[in-house]
Amino acid sequence: MTLQASAARKVLDSDPDFAREALAAIEETTRDAVGELDSVLGLLREGEAAPAPAPSPTLMDLDGLLARTRAAGVAVELTAPGTLDRLPPVVSREAYRIVQEGLSNALRHAGRVPVRLRIAEEQKKVEITMENPVDGTPRARTAGGGRGLRGITERVTLLRGTCAWDTVDGVWRLTVRLPVEASR
Repeated sequence: MTLQASAARKVLDSDPDFAREALAAIEETTRDAVGELDSVLGLLREGEAAPAPAPSPTLMDLDGLLARTRAAGVAVELTAPGTLDRLPPVVSREAYRIVQEGLSNALRHAGRVPVRLRIAEEQKKVEITMENPVDGTPRARTAGGGRGLRGITERVTLLRGTCAWDTVDGVWRLTVRLPVEASR
């Protein structure tokens, strides 16, 4: 949300349509976050009936995430099969969070550069590959946000998958492989 707000502020006078899209994405993201937070707080309260938890987003919710990312000024090219609904819920949920963190990292560390996202189910694994150009110029670190590569690694480890990242010829690449069958 911070990145979206920052992008909206920077173009408020020069591109009000973009600013409106970014603000709409912030509004939607905030509603989702408040719903999830309310569910967690309900679980922590003693003596109160806990409300039904808000469903965690999965790869089936990817369109909304990509729309919010694009509203923040990042062009995202997605290549994915039309069968993402066949993945086990835990894999789909963690894959969504990995993509979310990867997109945030691209914006935070490379700026408003194009991102290629590929999701494929191959040989009993789902593979997520994200690529974006980098220019080698260190960017100022921003406070807050997610847990970056450490958070991605933790999610992948919990599902007994693998992940790797590297920069080759000015392109940052993150590759994650999650087993599908073991999670069914």
